[in-house]
Amino acid sequence: MKPGLLDLPAPLFDVLDAAADHAHLPALLRIIAYASICAWISMRLYRRFSDQQRLLELRAEIGRSQRALALHDGGFAELHSLIGQNLRLTLRQLGLTLRPALLASLPLLFVLPWLSNRFEFDAPTPDAAVNVCALPTAVAASLRWQPAATILSGESGCWQLQWPDAGNPAALVDANGRTLFTLSKDIQSSFVHKFIGLNWLVGNPGGYLPATAPIERLTIALPARQMIAAGPAWLRDWEAWFFTTLLMVSLALKLRWRLH
Repeated sequence: MKPGLLDLPAPLFDVLDAAADHAHLPALLRIIAYASICAWISMRLYRRFSDQQRLLELRAEIGRSQRALALHDGGFAELHSLIGQNLRLTLRQLGLTLRPALLASLPLLFVLPWLSNRFEFDAPTPDAAVNVCALPTAVAASLRWQPAATILSGESGCWQLQWPDAGNPAALVDANGRTLFTLSKDIQSSFVHKFIGLNWLVGNPGGYLPATAPIERLTIALPARQMIAAGPAWLRDWEAWFFTTLLMVSLALKLRWRLH
């Protein structure tokens, strides 16, 4: 994998998560802990870089403007002036909160790609059968796997292969014998593609296809990792637990620190 800019802290996160896993802390509790830490850091950044005194004054001004607007019983010209004043105050409040809010969101930009790579999928067992599909599908017939894989159908561009073990990765080669992609048991992505500009920011943990490869994309049917074994499908993934915890802790800190 060629890491992107937002992947730079990932090795440190891996070490910390491995230590927590070694301490037998369940994945769900780790997700909740990471969300709580992110919420605390984000709210601290917002508190540090926002002008709370000015925001408090603006809220009072907006309140007075809204009360004057609600009690207005005069002409249209005066009403127009009150509406304009209320809009200006509201936009000023938005301007004062936008910069610190953007700064407060920066930790998430580094954490979310790592969380997705770490908790999105489970690796199949070595004897499991996994479907891998190529795009465009017409090119798949000219490719082969080593060890050999079963072609599901010529039209689908898909193969079914046995999940590789530690010492025997599966290699996809073209008609000239050139290796296009090597599937190992440790892959953390359900798709592989050619390198694009966005990957300077976020790398693909599955690696990349060669720029001259006859295919543009491979999709790998990895099983989704579940935080809990029961309940609706949307509640079993890490995203629901992370963002719910992030929201609840952020609101609790906002109330505790009386942020505006």
